[in-house]
Amino acid sequence: MAGLSAGEHRFEFNINDDFFAQIPYTEIDKGQLKVDLLLDKRNNMLELTFFIEGWIEVLCDRCNDLFNFELTGKNSLYLKYGESYLEESEEVIVIPTDKHHFDTSHLIYEYIMLSLPIRKVHPEDAQGHSLCNSEVIEKLNNLKVSPEIDPRWEALKKLKDIK
Repeated sequence: MAGLSAGEHRFEFNINDDFFAQIPYTEIDKGQLKVDLLLDKRNNMLELTFFIEGWIEVLCDRCNDLFNFELTGKNSLYLKYGESYLEESEEVIVIPTDKHHFDTSHLIYEYIMLSLPIRKVHPEDAQGHSLCNSEVIEKLNNLKVSPEIDPRWEALKKLKDIK
């Protein structure tokens, strides 16, 4: 960072399986992502804007089969100079004035994970049919049990109808 002139600088990173292999305890093993980083260097701070696009392999929450999930995201971070390292907020980090480099790999991983929805399911095809494993879906449908109504509730419903 010390060698960069003031103004905007662009960096491009290609994220693949090797990137995820270096991260302990990750649920992602495969993916192909492109990260465009726009770094705007100012006198007393740096503004980093991450543009992420590509796919990662995830488990479907419905049928438990792997599929490629299309991912896009944009995140911003401000690095300010100060006495010591401090995370002021999710978007502002203070770094020591004498620090001349900053590793963004952990941020890129966090931004990828934050771009994932809570529920990940196979997309639908052009006709609107789910691409989930049909055998698994059929087995799940066969496991559905019709709710058994407690006879006490039925007796109470009869009393209600009498009024």
